[in-house]
Amino acid sequence: MSITKSATPILEYADRLFTPLVREGIFKSYDELLKSLLLDYIDRQITLHEKQARAFEVKHGMTFEEYTRNLRGRASIAEEDEWMDWEEALVFLRKWKKIKRQTANAAS
Repeated sequence: MSITKSATPILEYADRLFTPLVREGIFKSYDELLKSLLLDYIDRQITLHEKQARAFEVKHGMTFEEYTRNLRGRASIAEEDEWMDWEEALVFLRKWKKIKRQTANAAS
């Protein structure tokens, strides 16, 4: 993988930010640091979307699939908006879980 000139300022900035964490022994290497930070961010996104999805389940007392079946052919605009927000939370939850698997495999 080649590094272009446009990437150089980003790498220099990252080096200034991350060097203290490696130098002070918080992380053993840059590889460990980057993997840890990225997986932590991914985990926070997963937690966020899990909480959102769970809040919809609690609010409606049913799963997304049940809610979808109950709305077929009779949903109000507000219910459709709620359905779309719930669906979005589930879509992003699946995406972040997929990204986590891919990231964990790539970092192994």
